[in-house]
Amino acid sequence: MASLFISHTLFPSKSRLFRGLTLYPHRHGFASFTNCSKNNNNLTTPPSQDRDKKLPSSKEKLSFAAATGELFLGIASKLIKNRLNNEDSTSLVFLRPRKRINESEVENNGNNDKERIGLVMKDEIEPEVIWEQRVKDIEAENERRVVTSPGFSFSGGGFLLPYHLGVAQFLIEKGYIQETTPLAGSSAGAIVCAVIASGATMDLALKVAKILADDCRRKGTALRLGAVLRDLLNEYLPPDSHTRCNGRIRVAITQILWRPRGLLVDQFDSREDLINAVITSSFIPGYVAARPAAIFRNRLCLDGGLTFFMPPTSASKTVRVCAFPASRMGVEGIGISPDCNPENRVTGRELFSWAREPADEENFERLFELGYLDAAVWGEQNPVEDIVVDESPLVENGSTT
Repeated sequence: MASLFISHTLFPSKSRLFRGLTLYPHRHGFASFTNCSKNNNNLTTPPSQDRDKKLPSSKEKLSFAAATGELFLGIASKLIKNRLNNEDSTSLVFLRPRKRINESEVENNGNNDKERIGLVMKDEIEPEVIWEQRVKDIEAENERRVVTSPGFSFSGGGFLLPYHLGVAQFLIEKGYIQETTPLAGSSAGAIVCAVIASGATMDLALKVAKILADDCRRKGTALRLGAVLRDLLNEYLPPDSHTRCNGRIRVAITQILWRPRGLLVDQFDSREDLINAVITSSFIPGYVAARPAAIFRNRLCLDGGLTFFMPPTSASKTVRVCAFPASRMGVEGIGISPDCNPENRVTGRELFSWAREPADEENFERLFELGYLDAAVWGEQNPVEDIVVDESPLVENGSTT
């Protein structure tokens, strides 16, 4: 088993997976930075923008992919709203202190020995979250002597991928994201994390995203998105992408059997293993593939956004990036989102539509610009020299070497 963050929290309080099972959320610790939407908690899409938008008829037929995507977005929205609104809404950065509860003797007795669990830690905020690490994962982590805080967590977003790429372009360009900055993401956010850590430019990533979108416009999305995405990742991710991602990015996955829980994967044995993790993090049945679930390391799994829509990074502080307008979803405490720049954005209705199926070429590329501009507004309120610091991952993760 690779190192995993395991959360038993899948559905929010008062929600039921089935009769007799109710799972409860827990609060996260926070630290304060300036939140773009902090002073705009009542922001909604300007009435003039939605006034001329005709509401779809209840009888209007959606494509299978769009209908499936809409269902999952609705579920995810409710989960996010219930979980995140229990947190401190005045902050966009959350802390994840961890406490060592068990450690095995770490000995170099060969490759097989390195596969066993060498360290187990408990999340002090969510006791149900357990951090397990293999011996070889501990050794890999110890090689990263410095991490840069804050880390950045990218939400799920479907075909809003260019928005995240635009945000990443600004953060890299201005020095917020460095080679030592931890990243985390689910679904589209996981793809962005893998791209950043692999060393690809955001311009190249946007080019590949356009290829993906064009293919889906011409040939459809339902039942085939996963195969197209896999081909592109195999073609454009460098051979050593998994080693660049190890210990730096966390990919959120939702395990559905035997007990629903969230998993955060941060160590990858090969490029194929990394690609499998990213695609599993994006897996919506009928949308990504015809199968009812993905199999990742012998676990039945679904889209990671159902449990960790914006997962924590390995840094002591994490800034959350959401491709959707947090105010429209009823969610507060988001760092970078379309709420950062209400004067220059598309409607929430359009964003949710473009998340399910790709926008036309012009608007697909425009999403990149909007992400960049929203991040720039956040950057004005959070100067890089005030918030970016180096810290030791060894202290944070409980190591003593």
